[in-house]
Amino acid sequence: MYTAEYKGINSFLVGASKLLLEQGVKRETRGKVCFELPEPFMFKITNPKARWITITERKWNVALAYAESLWIACGRNDLQMINRYLASMKDFSDDGISLRGGYGPRIRKYNGSNNDYLINKSFKKSPISPINEIDQLQFVIECLKQDINTRQAIITIGDPNKDCFEKTDELKQTKDFPCTRTLHFMKHPTENKLNLTVHMRSNDLLWGASAVNIFNFTFMQEYISHMVNLQVGEYFHIANNFHFYEDKKHIIESISKVNNYTDESYKYKFSFKTLEEFDLKLKDLENIEYDICNSNHKMINFDDDFFNDWYKVIYHWNTKKNVDFSNPILNEIIKCNNYE
Repeated sequence: MYTAEYKGINSFLVGASKLLLEQGVKRETRGKVCFELPEPFMFKITNPKARWITITERKWNVALAYAESLWIACGRNDLQMINRYLASMKDFSDDGISLRGGYGPRIRKYNGSNNDYLINKSFKKSPISPINEIDQLQFVIECLKQDINTRQAIITIGDPNKDCFEKTDELKQTKDFPCTRTLHFMKHPTENKLNLTVHMRSNDLLWGASAVNIFNFTFMQEYISHMVNLQVGEYFHIANNFHFYEDKKHIIESISKVNNYTDESYKYKFSFKTLEEFDLKLKDLENIEYDICNSNHKMINFDDDFFNDWYKVIYHWNTKKNVDFSNPILNEIIKCNNYE
């Protein structure tokens, strides 16, 4: 098993690139050649708030990271929204309408049906519906509020009713089998901090871990920590299969040679305190994201630095108009145009 510790996402990106180049084993999978670690990879990020990639060689799509965080938090898996930020998402869709393995519905609308999720811009706060939808985000928060030392605050992404078999009892045939399996939130045993452990069956360094996964999950770690009155702790990531594909080897090699980088973080002030307050702002942001793309839109103020920056990344991506972020790291990323 491979283990490592990094301060933030930039040191992770460089260190993991070096590890894969040194230890990766070449093999063919699904008609493509990849390089993968022969054993599971577990790493720790000591400062999960250092989640912004500033290494130019990576050409990070910061808008995709924020848009996917919105997409997930709203409980959605439709292509209509996410395709605006990465058109190739449709390549992983079975029906051209949704990503059946998308994490949004599995986190916020988990149900026991064997029908695949199809959730678009109709997000409605309904923890328990006639078809027994479960809001696992609410579950985690209430678990921690009831017992801050609980070991039960777990979100399950895998859904055997949908993922294992077709309705004909044959093995499921799909382009999108979820990579992430669980998210386990747990208070540090001696400090008032919330740790997060993520378990993944398979993880691509470029288009999974560094593109969106670490950002999405540490983003969630931060807003959940605030709602349960804890500081952000450490982030643990377990990938049973960690890899990159051969056609991206030149990018991995260029990243591995980077020496001049830092892991910077930013501490936000929040106006929301509860999930209910968070969801009200979230719904506004979801509606505004739609308006930005479909009409003339004037900038607004959420009266919350965290939501304002979330909104401004999306606004800038869609309008290409200049914005000023609370977070200076975002100002630098947008200024340098370090995203695709």
